[in-house]
Amino acid sequence: MDWRLPLSFAVGVLLATLFPTVPAPAWSLGVLLVALPGLYWAKGRVPVLMVVGAAWFLFQAGLELERSWDPADRGARLTVTGTVVGLPEYSGQRVRFRFIPDRGQEVSLPARLQVSWYRPTEYVQPGQRWALPVRLDPPHGRLNAAGFDFHRHLVAMRIGGLANVAEPPRLLGQSRWRGHIDRQRQYLSEVLQAETRYHRAAALTRALVLADRSGIDSELSERLRRTGTAHLLAISGLHVGMVAGLAALLGGWLLAPLVLASSGLDRRRLALLCALFAATAYGFLAGWTLPTQRALVMLVIAAGALLLRRGLQPAHALIMALGFILLLDPLAPLASGFWLSFAAVAVLIWAFAWRPVADGGSSGWLSGLFRAQLVIAIGMLPLNVGVFQHLVPLALPANLVAIPLVGLLILPSLLLSVVLILLDLPASWTLWLTETGLVWLLRVLDALDGLDLGYRQVPGAGLLAMALALVGALWLLAPQGWPARWLGLALLLPLLWPRQAELEADALELTMLDVGNGLAVLIRTHDEMLLYDTGPGDGEGGDVLGRTLPGLLKAVGGGAIDRLVVSHRHRDHAGGLGSLDLSDPDLVVFSAHGLVGQPCLSGEGWRSGVWQFRFLHPSPGLPDLGGNSACVLHVTGPGGSVLLSAGIDHTVESRLLLENPDLQADILVLSAGGHRRASSPEFLARLQPSLALASVSAVDRSGRPHPEVVAGLDELGAHLVSTAWCGAITVTLKVDQAPTFTTVAGAHSRFWRRADDCGPSVLSGID
Repeated sequence: MDWRLPLSFAVGVLLATLFPTVPAPAWSLGVLLVALPGLYWAKGRVPVLMVVGAAWFLFQAGLELERSWDPADRGARLTVTGTVVGLPEYSGQRVRFRFIPDRGQEVSLPARLQVSWYRPTEYVQPGQRWALPVRLDPPHGRLNAAGFDFHRHLVAMRIGGLANVAEPPRLLGQSRWRGHIDRQRQYLSEVLQAETRYHRAAALTRALVLADRSGIDSELSERLRRTGTAHLLAISGLHVGMVAGLAALLGGWLLAPLVLASSGLDRRRLALLCALFAATAYGFLAGWTLPTQRALVMLVIAAGALLLRRGLQPAHALIMALGFILLLDPLAPLASGFWLSFAAVAVLIWAFAWRPVADGGSSGWLSGLFRAQLVIAIGMLPLNVGVFQHLVPLALPANLVAIPLVGLLILPSLLLSVVLILLDLPASWTLWLTETGLVWLLRVLDALDGLDLGYRQVPGAGLLAMALALVGALWLLAPQGWPARWLGLALLLPLLWPRQAELEADALELTMLDVGNGLAVLIRTHDEMLLYDTGPGDGEGGDVLGRTLPGLLKAVGGGAIDRLVVSHRHRDHAGGLGSLDLSDPDLVVFSAHGLVGQPCLSGEGWRSGVWQFRFLHPSPGLPDLGGNSACVLHVTGPGGSVLLSAGIDHTVESRLLLENPDLQADILVLSAGGHRRASSPEFLARLQPSLALASVSAVDRSGRPHPEVVAGLDELGAHLVSTAWCGAITVTLKVDQAPTFTTVAGAHSRFWRRADDCGPSVLSGID
């Protein structure tokens, strides 16, 4: 087969993922049907296949959008009947699972839902049929510049709605065959959990062999990420290759007598068939994750070439696997694992496929491992820095220990344990070997992470810098004799040391993070950074702020928070305190009623360059009234003014107008996300804001910003922007210039999210 054909199809699919919008499925299907006859002419197959690939992706993406739950019907309550698929994920007092609704129900439902059940009263298993009274929302997620796009992940998983169990559901029965394999996976997961003493080791055993990551807590996940070993949890070529190799070895030995019985049989072919059978069975056990699919397809292609006695280049096998997977699931490129899986193998093939294999003696495998890890570190640099915005210097030493330990001890003993458990034989000694190896591994990772030389959040890079870095990495990894390989280093420099625009001395930049229902605003001047509120959370590290703030700080040039204002003690405003170092002597902290730091009192404030920060509320002696005793902060300067009103209502607004007759704000951060109890017509008329910002979830139950608030802003001609549909919002004020704002959704328009009125705008030009 001509390798250019699957490559052309894959290029078409990948280019189509960049489209900001998708046409109706009928249009894409029409283009697809018109283009297919062009494959008859050999000379036109390459460009035609690119068109076919793009149309195939757009058709599937359009179907997915049509099937998704309508945002206008968010929060709808209905009873859905259907079947549980995949492994349920138990976490704390909540279980999450994927659910396929039955056809022919009263309302048109998405093809697949993700259901969350708080404090379940029944044991959820794959294959069970339920009648679930749920509250149904469209797929959504928080959207920050350096954060994970959960909405994109849902689209890649073809999940068209998020459901929360609202009332006790009714179990309708269990399918005998549907979900049988996943029930076996669930059984194995529970046995491995019960038979392993250490919690972290138990979580890793389930992830390594079953792709069940529900036992991995945030601390362990962060440890793996900081040491660059999180890839070990992906059921990929290492796992599939080991299973196939063991099956080929045992199968070739056990089935050798068949070769003597029939002259038509070949021992090598029998071994290959055993390897394919075992690898496929393991793929089912591992849940058919994307890296597993890639490894299996490459194995099938390589085995087919051997069985047919055909030559095959490794790069061609990878290209065929890429085309086949995109044919089966064109939405796969929306998942980050797709890029990591194929890019890592492509880098290894580029670096080693055309180099002769040298016999290094007893130390050859160690030098080969070192070179492979060095190649991966260089080759994956454009993805890690440009897309995932992190740099992990400790990945090389950590993987030099982790990969041999996992490949030679942990994984073989774990696979043998699974076989023994399935055969109902004692597996205590193999599980002991597995646990011992994992304990050693965790100790090494803990020690390396303790050196504080590991994970570094770095600023993202533009498309041009990433393209140059990709060329530079491949140039460096090219074989000996390649001209001027040192030029690769020069091409990497724009990615590793990007130019960052300095904030001008008279400018102020305000970034409202997308934290859902809550508030977290970062205000930056030339001299300092202020964080106003910390978003929702439990106050002990389980929050949104800890996952978004580090990346944002790196994106604006690094540095630390100089001042912190916690407006009041509500968990939507003070929930992220656990992710901040309040013991830092350089951090100045204000809060209502001295919750932390010193109390914020009306009339007090400070100056940062040309900008004056002043608290307008609460006054001394005011009792704790919740949101009505919150810290109201007013920022003024030659470039404009900002008012952050936290959670106050009409009564406090009236008091502010009496005490501050000249109060004005070009930028207004709406109280309580735009609740009707605040932002009164009188208050808005006095402030005369040009821009109003609302921090609210995409599926807010209160319907914020409230229609009355929206109507009041419309009457004044003020522009309203909400994190619900625009993600994080950045406003810039400069002297003698109109305020401007940008949003993450507007800067990175994608077909799966609404981006109305989210584009970059100059406020003076808004009607």
